[in-house]
Amino acid sequence: MSVEAFEIKKLFLRGLLEQAGEGQIQLPEFQRGWVWPENNIRSLLGSVSRGFPVGRLMML
Repeated sequence: MSVEAFEIKKLFLRGLLEQAGEGQIQLPEFQRGWVWPENNIRSLLGSVSRGFPVGRLMML
């Protein structure tokens, strides 16, 4: 049995926001109906800007 290494691709928030604004990436249809309260969004962006791990982001 072989063990394969994996890596986590780190992306800059600014780049993701630019790609979203240009229509290059978007949220999958099943996630669009679910909206976070504004305080949760602020907390997430704060965590990302400080470089804290935040889990996965699914994009198309």
